[in-house]
Amino acid sequence: MGLLVRAERFEHLTELALTDVHARQRLNRALHERGIDTTLRRRAKAGDSGALYHLVQLLCETAQFQEAHEAVDRLDPEHETRTSS
Repeated sequence: MGLLVRAERFEHLTELALTDVHARQRLNRALHERGIDTTLRRRAKAGDSGALYHLVQLLCETAQFQEAHEAVDRLDPEHETRTSS
């Protein structure tokens, strides 16, 4: 996985991420490290909770706290039910 990331073969890694949890985790981390929030946002919207975690972490690192809060509200529909119990 590391070689794919170093070679920036994100398309191949994305394909592997459909069935391989390690590829999914490595892809999300690589996107975070490179600051590629648009792809993380797209992956989170598709239901990848790991991508949402990395997106929120990236937004907080860049002091975009309001946007991080809004991303959780928009992209994690179960957020309110988990936090209100």
